[in-house]
Amino acid sequence: MRHADLRRAAVFHAVAAAGGIAAASPRLGKSPPAIHHDLKRFEAEIGRPLFERAGRALRLTAAGQALFESVGRALDEVERTRMRLAQEDPALKPLRIATVSAFGRYRLAPRLMASLPADRPLELTFGAHETVLAAVSSGAADLAVTYRPVTAAPVQSKPLAQEEIVLAVARDANAPANLEAMATTTFATYDEYEFVFGHWFETVFGHQPDALRRLDHTGEIEEAMESCAAGRGTIIAPLDLVEAPAWRQRVRVVRPAGLPICVNTLHLLGLGAALASADAATIRSALAVGDGP
Repeated sequence: MRHADLRRAAVFHAVAAAGGIAAASPRLGKSPPAIHHDLKRFEAEIGRPLFERAGRALRLTAAGQALFESVGRALDEVERTRMRLAQEDPALKPLRIATVSAFGRYRLAPRLMASLPADRPLELTFGAHETVLAAVSSGAADLAVTYRPVTAAPVQSKPLAQEEIVLAVARDANAPANLEAMATTTFATYDEYEFVFGHWFETVFGHQPDALRRLDHTGEIEEAMESCAAGRGTIIAPLDLVEAPAWRQRVRVVRPAGLPICVNTLHLLGLGAALASADAATIRSALAVGDGP
């Protein structure tokens, strides 16, 4: 759809308000020939005459009068918005972030809350990878943090931080020592655990056990941690979560001797230039100290 030129609409409104081209010239800062040219182009865009001669003055036609009122309302709204934006403190705009649960709750949220100005609102949405991706894609969140890179336009991603993924058992439980023992171990799992478990097994052992026994499965990783702490299942989860106050005295980390440590990369997602924004810099700054495993 073709739209009328807003700059020429403003010229039209100024001429109609002033009663003529010469009277509007000082206000617009344009020469009378330039104004006359703009008016002719604007009338051509509208498709009908907007002015008629009344002696040396210009008078609005019926169509011109209707358009004058409409353009006036639009210009008033633009001015009100301009004044509001000039008066608002940009820092009061909410920082809207969608983030995967464990990293968001146990590292990102505490560091942001400690570093943001006291009057800067923060809106955090927690969810699995698909939920987080949908939030930033739809504009419900300005930025998102997830454990998978995204290469599908228009969403862009950049590495943000790292977290160690660990095996954990209840404080008094026996720990599986090798891959064979893993095959007979009972696990507590959670939504999208496949990515975390798969990454840990591939990094530590090079492949997964032939079978994985599950006892408890929950939607949220925190409930799966409760199952582990109660001795109902071993868990593979981010170290940030395992070392949180709710569980650090109830579970213990197991690192098989002589085998690699599993590190996962978190990615910051955004639309367009969002990854180069001041808010993206705020997130990176909050995680700058100790953002590795």
